[in-house]
Amino acid sequence: MILLRIGAPLLLLAVVAQCAEKGDPYEVLGISRRASPKEIKSAYKNLAKEWHPDKRKDDAASTRFMEIAEAYEVLSDPVRKERYDRFGTFDDVKHFEDNAERARSFYGFNGFHGFGGFGFDENVFEYKYRMSYQQYQFKILEQSNTKPYIVYIYSNYCQMCYRFHPQWKQVIADLEPLGYGVATVNGNREQNLMEKMRISHVPALVAIVEGRIIPMRVDNSFSDRSIVAFAQKVIPSYFMTKINSGIMLTRFVEQWKSTNKISVIILGAAVNPRIRYLLAAMKHSHFARFAYVSLAEQSEDVRILRESVDIKCVQCENILIYGDMEHEDAVDRLSISEAKKLTMEALDEFIERNKMLTLPRISSQVMLDEVCPVSSRSPRHLCVLLPVTSHSSEAEHVDAFRRYVKDTQTMWKGKNVRFAYIYVDRQKDWMKPFAEKRKGELKNEGRDLLVFWRLEYKKARFAWLEGAWTGNKETDDVIMNVVEQKKRLDETCTVGNINDEFGLSVFTKVSRAFWRMWEVVWFHVSNEETYMFLSAVGTLFMIMSIGWIFSYFSEKPSDIKKRKPKANDVADLTGDPTTGNDWHPDDPNTKKKEGDNGKQSNGKSKWAVAMKPLIHELRAETYFGMIRLLKPGCRSMILLVDEENKESLINKFSQYVYPLRNNKTFSFGFLIVPKNLDWFRKLLEHTLPTDGKPTPEPDASQSMYKRLKLINHRHTIGTVLTLCGWKLYFSIYHPKHVELSRRNFIDTDEDPSSDDEASYRSDEFASMGEKKKLHRSSSQRGVNMENVLDGFPNWMDRLLEGSIRRYYIPEWPDNLK
Repeated sequence: MILLRIGAPLLLLAVVAQCAEKGDPYEVLGISRRASPKEIKSAYKNLAKEWHPDKRKDDAASTRFMEIAEAYEVLSDPVRKERYDRFGTFDDVKHFEDNAERARSFYGFNGFHGFGGFGFDENVFEYKYRMSYQQYQFKILEQSNTKPYIVYIYSNYCQMCYRFHPQWKQVIADLEPLGYGVATVNGNREQNLMEKMRISHVPALVAIVEGRIIPMRVDNSFSDRSIVAFAQKVIPSYFMTKINSGIMLTRFVEQWKSTNKISVIILGAAVNPRIRYLLAAMKHSHFARFAYVSLAEQSEDVRILRESVDIKCVQCENILIYGDMEHEDAVDRLSISEAKKLTMEALDEFIERNKMLTLPRISSQVMLDEVCPVSSRSPRHLCVLLPVTSHSSEAEHVDAFRRYVKDTQTMWKGKNVRFAYIYVDRQKDWMKPFAEKRKGELKNEGRDLLVFWRLEYKKARFAWLEGAWTGNKETDDVIMNVVEQKKRLDETCTVGNINDEFGLSVFTKVSRAFWRMWEVVWFHVSNEETYMFLSAVGTLFMIMSIGWIFSYFSEKPSDIKKRKPKANDVADLTGDPTTGNDWHPDDPNTKKKEGDNGKQSNGKSKWAVAMKPLIHELRAETYFGMIRLLKPGCRSMILLVDEENKESLINKFSQYVYPLRNNKTFSFGFLIVPKNLDWFRKLLEHTLPTDGKPTPEPDASQSMYKRLKLINHRHTIGTVLTLCGWKLYFSIYHPKHVELSRRNFIDTDEDPSSDDEASYRSDEFASMGEKKKLHRSSSQRGVNMENVLDGFPNWMDRLLEGSIRRYYIPEWPDNLK
């Protein structure tokens, strides 16, 4: 216990001392603690250029450069920077764990080996495979364009991670020798990295290819073989083209002109290309194009292809490389009896030896770095460029220069001289610093050559050899003078980056982005939890669909005929194809045709045709349905007509009640007055005062009975009755009917009082003011069949408001004919 108390502080002091030896990263970079990431990066670049070992040969420069790199490594990682700002430590996990392990060994404490996930073999998850957030952000993502990575995310407290231990060890043994990137992530320590990679659980296994994360579904049944198959599947297929005929081979090889790359043809015994070939194709994709021919395919085209390239061993692995010289055989070839004997080192060496064309074109930054690398004074690498345009007329100069380079290969061998050409019209920005310092005049007898030496990444020394390329031996002497430093490279300039002439188009980028998005969506949709949800939704949808289908086919044709017409059925009812869904009788923007006046050829208006199924005649047969058996709250609107004016009045009545066609509380009809005048007279008699009720004069009721006996049916034409069969009341519209007294215009279900009954008087018992109002109204308008319903819309509005008087009766007359 005493040793533990003494050892813990000593261990802490050792860690703090180790951190203090490294120094303050802010002081190393010469920045403040509030510096932004951009300022940190700028300070690092400036100091790295100043203290780079290539510029300073002393030992102090190398030590100082390492300190600058370590300081930037800490401050560029958000997690480590935050920990240093809070605790003053670099969080050197390996050093801390080594000290902790030594302390546990010293005190005899070996941990909880074998319990749950505590017993990991660190040889499998050793530090050379461990990936940090910074490595992922600044190294792995960039390298994944030419080298795929398989990443295993685990935790020290995961039972399944511990069971997966042997499989992952075998995966490393299978994939790492082939050149596949292998990395591990400890989920306990790299939570920010897990969030960046969108990993929510452990164990997890993902592949990083071309900067995208491709997850693999992890379950209890997966094995090392399934992981290797997954690693092969995630490599994009466009890195390897499949060929099965001689014509396809010829077309593939001849594409070196447009692609500026060599052609690598692999003839293998397997049906599909092996994973080592896919990895090689991805690694050398900037300089070579790969194609695969399966010799296992027993077809005539493959046999002819095999004979044309002189392949006799069908079970062997054959590799051919074609360059940029037309009508020539393969530049180099390799034949191995078994695929297992072909190591990745031998394959890479074979491709590296032949990966450049005889005369490559500077078409990308990667090509420039390969053809014209940065070099120091000893030895310096010179690059001889032939500037031309992309016009077809320049092709003869390029071909002649290519033959010259081919013929003089032995002369320049060991001289560190590379030859290339460049399209000036496609690389204007890069050529501009060189062109600005050209002093001489253009010569007709020769083409200019540009000789330059990249002493730094952004800095070059150069010289123009004006008119040097003539195709004669004089070109050799001019270039040799520069190589042997008889002619100095006097000019210096700052160069930019080369435009990537083979960069992906916008359409290709968008297509691949959509495809990657679909892959992610499908991965999450195809898991078991989502299957359960989709199954429930699909089952519900199927039940509803089957129910709707059964209800549709079980509906009787008679029920379909009884349906009321809707607004969008007007065109079908009227027979007018010009009447569409947007037609409405109350719309002021509705235009009528000249001379049409809203009528059809048969004299009926559009509204009458639309309302015809809803307007019924009130007679003895329909009496109960339209009056006596009405439901509570429902009313019947009855128009009084005669045979002569029936058509015109119904047309106008239909126009006014059309907006109420979908109102289920109203029904519509008409009454032929001449044959049912007795019914109308009896209805009015029920509104007269009965015996025992006070009246203004003793013989008032008798006088009104006499007047009703002499009523003329022609005076009732155009009257509209609104009948409420349940509550035994009606309202009446007629242009000459004036409501004299309206003490209670809000009706109730109670019996009318004596005051209300006194208000149901005719003009004979009206006051002088009411009589003047009645006679003024009658004299100002002459009533005829054309204008008898002009006031009906206003009356109908008041009816819906509830301000129209209701006449209560003891019972409905039953003398309809």
